[in-house]
Amino acid sequence: MYEDAWYNATAAAEAIQPVPQKQPKPLKQSTAATQAEGEKPAKGQKTYTKPVRKHDEPPKAELLPRPSSADGTKHHPAKSIDTPTITDDLKLDNELDFAVWYQKYEEELEEAADEQLRVFQTRLQSHLYTCDSLLSEARETVVLLDDLAKGFEAVREQTSTFQAACEGLLSEQTRLSQLAEDLATNLEPFSALESITRRLNAPGSNLVTRPDFKQMLLTLDYCLDYVAAHPTFKDAEFYQSRYRQLMTRALTVIKVHFTAQLRDLAADISKRIAAKAMNDTTQSALLYAKFRAGGNQLRDLADEIEKRCGHEEYFSLLSECYNFYFGVRQRLLYPIVLKTMRDMSSSKDLVGFARVSISYIRSICMDEYELFFNYFSSGEQQLYDYLEAVSEPLYDYLRPRIMHESQLVKLCELCSLLQSRYMRDADDVEMEAYDRSQLDFGRLVQSPLHDAQARIIFRAQNVIRDDIENFAPKPEDLDYPERNRVIQAPLKSSHSGKALDPVSPLEGEAPSQFDTDAVFQGWYPSLRKSIWLLSRIYRLVNSTVFDDLAHQVVHVCIGSLTKAADQIRKRKSETDSELFLLKHLLILKEQIVAFDIEYVRPEVEFDFSSVTGTFWEIRETGSLFNPNNLMKLMQRGLPKVVENMLDAKVELDAKLRTVINQFTEGWASRISGPMIESPGRGPEALEAILALRKMAESEVPILRQKLTEYLTDVRTRETLVGAVQEMVIQSYESFYDRADKLSPELEDLWDVDTFVVFTNKAFGTEDPEAIQSSGGSNVSSRRGSVGSSQLSDS
Repeated sequence: MYEDAWYNATAAAEAIQPVPQKQPKPLKQSTAATQAEGEKPAKGQKTYTKPVRKHDEPPKAELLPRPSSADGTKHHPAKSIDTPTITDDLKLDNELDFAVWYQKYEEELEEAADEQLRVFQTRLQSHLYTCDSLLSEARETVVLLDDLAKGFEAVREQTSTFQAACEGLLSEQTRLSQLAEDLATNLEPFSALESITRRLNAPGSNLVTRPDFKQMLLTLDYCLDYVAAHPTFKDAEFYQSRYRQLMTRALTVIKVHFTAQLRDLAADISKRIAAKAMNDTTQSALLYAKFRAGGNQLRDLADEIEKRCGHEEYFSLLSECYNFYFGVRQRLLYPIVLKTMRDMSSSKDLVGFARVSISYIRSICMDEYELFFNYFSSGEQQLYDYLEAVSEPLYDYLRPRIMHESQLVKLCELCSLLQSRYMRDADDVEMEAYDRSQLDFGRLVQSPLHDAQARIIFRAQNVIRDDIENFAPKPEDLDYPERNRVIQAPLKSSHSGKALDPVSPLEGEAPSQFDTDAVFQGWYPSLRKSIWLLSRIYRLVNSTVFDDLAHQVVHVCIGSLTKAADQIRKRKSETDSELFLLKHLLILKEQIVAFDIEYVRPEVEFDFSSVTGTFWEIRETGSLFNPNNLMKLMQRGLPKVVENMLDAKVELDAKLRTVINQFTEGWASRISGPMIESPGRGPEALEAILALRKMAESEVPILRQKLTEYLTDVRTRETLVGAVQEMVIQSYESFYDRADKLSPELEDLWDVDTFVVFTNKAFGTEDPEAIQSSGGSNVSSRRGSVGSSQLSDS
C-alpha cells in the first residue's frame, strides 16, 4: 500500500513541475518549436528519453558518465551531434551577415552544449524530488512505525495481562481440583463406613476367604489412622469408635474361622486315632502332616491379627488363637507322651532314663516348634510355655529320681549331660547370630538342670561335712613317712606342674586310663576327697556357687590337714607333722589353680556370746545392779568382731607361710640352740661354737633325709635347706656381734664369712648343681621368711 502512494505522488510531481529551461534566443525558436511539435531530431542527434517504469516499482536511478573535460563537460564526437548548418540556404554577402550568422551559430553551439547539462539537471531535480519524497515517506513511515510500536506495546501489555489472568485462572483451577481431590480423600474414610458395616453385619461363612477381605482390613487401618491423625474433624471420635468396632468384628471373624478350622481338623484326627490302633508312623502323619496341609491358609489369616497386635484388644484375640491351638495340640499329644514316658520309666538308672526320655521329648518339641510356625509368625514365648507343658511328664518322672539320687557321680553325669548336649554356651560368639527357626531346647530342661544342680550342692555339702570336715582317719592313714616310701614314684609325676582330674575310688566309678589310685595313695584321704569333689562339680554349677563351695572345701580341708598334723606330731615327731602339712598344702595349692577360684571378700560378724555369758554370770550372783558388776559387764561384755576368712587362696597362702616359718625356725633353733643361749664369752662360748659345728654336721643330713621322704621336688627341698641355713647364719651373726673376741678362749673364733663357707659345706649348698636347682639364688643374702614367701607363691 505504501509503494502505490509513493509512485502516484512521484508521477504527479513530475507531471506538474516543468523542466526549467533557459529562454531561447530568437535564433533558436525555430528549432525549439520544431522539437516541441514532435518533429524528429536531426540525424545523429541524441534525444533524452525518460525511462518508463512499472507501476509497482520506484524509479531507477540512472548513472551518467563522468565528464572528463576541464569545464565539466565531455566532448563527444562530431557524429553524435548534428550541428545545424545554415550555409545551404543562407548567403553571406557581407561581413554584417557573417557576424549575424556567427552570433547565431555561436548561440546554437552554446545551447547544444548546455543541453546535456540541462538534462542532467532535470534528472538531478527529479532524483532530489524522489529523495525528498522518500524522506517524507520515511518520516511518515517512522511515525507509522512508532504508532505501530505503541500499538504493539499495548498489545504486549494486554497479552501479558491476559497471560497473567490465564495463569491465575489455571492456578485457581489447579487449587480447586486439588481441593476437590482433598475433599474426596478426606471424605473417603468417612464414606467407607457404611459399606464396611453392611459387609460385616452379614459376613457369611466364607467372608475371610474372599480376595477383597484383606483390602477391607487395609481400608479399616487407613480409616483408623486418618481419624486418629485428625482429631479436630467433626464427629472424629464417633467414626474412630465405629471403625474400631468394625476392626474388632473383622478380626473376631478371623478368630472364629481359625478356631473352627482347627476344631474340625482335631476332631477328624481324634476319630481316626480312636477308631484303630496305629503305629508311630501313622500317628506322626496324622498329627503333623495333616496339620501342615492347612497351615498356610490359616497362617495368612493369623498374620492379619498379628500385624495389629499393638492394640490390647487385638492381642487378646491373638492370645485366644494361641491358647486354642495349644489346647488342641496338647489334647492330642499329652496321652501319647504320658504313655511313652510310663513305658520308659522301667529303667532304674538315672542317667540312662534321663538320656532316653529327654531325647524323646526333644524330638516331640522340635516337631511342635516347626508346626507352630506353620500357623503363626510370632508368639515364641507362648510356644515355649506350651512346650514346657508338653514336657511336664518328663519332669514328673525325672524330678523324684533326682531328689532320691544319693550318688554324687550320677548327679554330676546327669548335669554334664544336660549342659553339654542341650544348653547353649552363654560365652559362645554364635549366640549373637542365633537363628529363631532353631529350637533352644536348653530353655526346656532348665528345671531338671536346676534340680540336679541343687541336689549336687546338697550332696557336696554332705561330702564336705562327712568326708572332709568330720573325717576320722584310720591308723594307716597317719602312717607317715612310711606311706610316702611306697608311692614315691607316682608322686613325682603328680608334681609335673599340671593339675590332675582325680577320680574317687570310693564312688564306684569306672577306672580311668591311668592308675589314679596309685597316684593318690600318698595323699591324705580328706585332701583326695577335696580335690575329687572340686573336679567333679567344676563347671556343673553356677560360678558363684562353685566359688563359695570351693572356698568352703579348701577351708575345711586345711582344718582337716591341721588336725591330722597334730595327730602325727603326737605319734611321730614335730618334723613329720610339719612336713606332712607342708606337703599336702603344696599339693592343694597346686591343684586348685586349675579351678579359677575367684576372690571372696571376708565376712564380718559380731560375736555376742561374751555379752550373754557375762550377763548370766552376774545374774546368778544376784547382784546385777551392783556398780562393780555393771563395770565388769561393760569391760567383759563388749561384742567381738569376728572375721571369717573365706578366700581360699589367701587362707592357703597364709597357712603355708606359717608352716614353712615354723619348720625353718624349728630346725634353725635345733642346730644353733647352744649358741643362742650362750652369753658370748668364756669357755661356754667356745663350747657353744663347737656344739654348733657338730649339730650342723650331724643334723643337716637328717634334715635332707626328712625332706626327701616327703618332698619330691628338688627345688622345694633346696629352698627349705637354704632358709634353715640363712637363719643359722643370722644366729651366728648375732653371737659374733656379742662375743668377746679378745678373750683367749675365742682367739680362733671364725668371722661371718668363714662361717658361711663352713655352712655351705655342711648344708651342701656349695654344689653348683644344687645352687642351680634352687634357682641360682645366694642363700647368704636371703632370710628364712623370704624363702617361705617364695614357696607359698610358687
